[in-house]
Amino acid sequence: MALLEVRNLRTTFLTEDGLVTAVNGLSYAIEAGSTLGIVGESGSGKSVNALSIMRLIQRPGKIEAGEIRLNGENLLTKSENEMRHIRGNEIAMIFQDPMTSLNPVLTIGEQISEAVQLHLGYNRRDAFTKTVEMLKLVRIPAPEKRFKDYPHQFSGGMRQRVMIAMALSCEPKVLIADEPTTALDVTIQAQILDLMNEMQQRTGAAIIMITHDLGVVAEVCKNVLVMYGGNMVEYAAAEQIFEQPKMPYTQGLLASLPRLDATKPERLEPIKGQPPNLLRLPPGCAFAPRCAYRMPICAEPVPLYDFKDGHVARCYLYDERADGQRPADNETAPRVSLGDLAATPQALAEKS
Repeated sequence: MALLEVRNLRTTFLTEDGLVTAVNGLSYAIEAGSTLGIVGESGSGKSVNALSIMRLIQRPGKIEAGEIRLNGENLLTKSENEMRHIRGNEIAMIFQDPMTSLNPVLTIGEQISEAVQLHLGYNRRDAFTKTVEMLKLVRIPAPEKRFKDYPHQFSGGMRQRVMIAMALSCEPKVLIADEPTTALDVTIQAQILDLMNEMQQRTGAAIIMITHDLGVVAEVCKNVLVMYGGNMVEYAAAEQIFEQPKMPYTQGLLASLPRLDATKPERLEPIKGQPPNLLRLPPGCAFAPRCAYRMPICAEPVPLYDFKDGHVARCYLYDERADGQRPADNETAPRVSLGDLAATPQALAEKS
């Protein structure tokens, strides 16, 4: 049984202009010890999905429908008091900007030890010992001294390490990392990803890696979920996504990646057009207005097509009605070997 299951999740925001559907019928699952990468452009619903799992959607936002099951229990039926125990203890999150996520008037040590005392019932002395241990694990130098420092006294990479220490201090079953390497240089990115992988091997946690960076996905993720317009448009093992992408949107993302195997400089191809207006999502494929292969049937609700081995895509190119309009053997799809990606933090760190 999957550790975490999201079923038909729908999260909306009521604005002055109308109802924004940020997550629209999203479903997926993740097992213990596995890493799932969730990718997509800004506005595709990645972070709202994460906040929905944590039950941190605030007004005017609302989780309208669906289920979020942790070990079979639906988190959407839990009271706020029950969720306070689950957050940090069973599910933890590393937020995108550690400077705004850390309390500027509390020391680093106070913030980590507070979570340990709350969730694990430690006294102050034991919480101090646990906090120093976690700071050592994330390679913060002189942790006994840095325990008393404030967030502004740490660099961006160090603050991100502190966030990881805080998130993992209670050894959660699920860790959600929302753009954990954004705005960090490539050397620090590689170190942070190595650290998260090391922590996962030690604790067996499931990790949901939310990112727009396909290089990060290639580095650490077992499976990949591609989001567009608030829903999943493709899901597969990382190797399948990079080497045999099915959805034209996924193909467009891959076409924009620099590659190590290029024999001469190549022009990166952007995806034409603009992301969909979430106030007025089309009834069919949200990507159709930007797609070179759009057909009249794309205006209808699109089912998921199964390509075996867990690879699914939401695209009418694979419907029998698309015969004659589909590129032969999907010949236009970029195929990227994971070993040839130039954009992985590890590859860039080695070149820098």
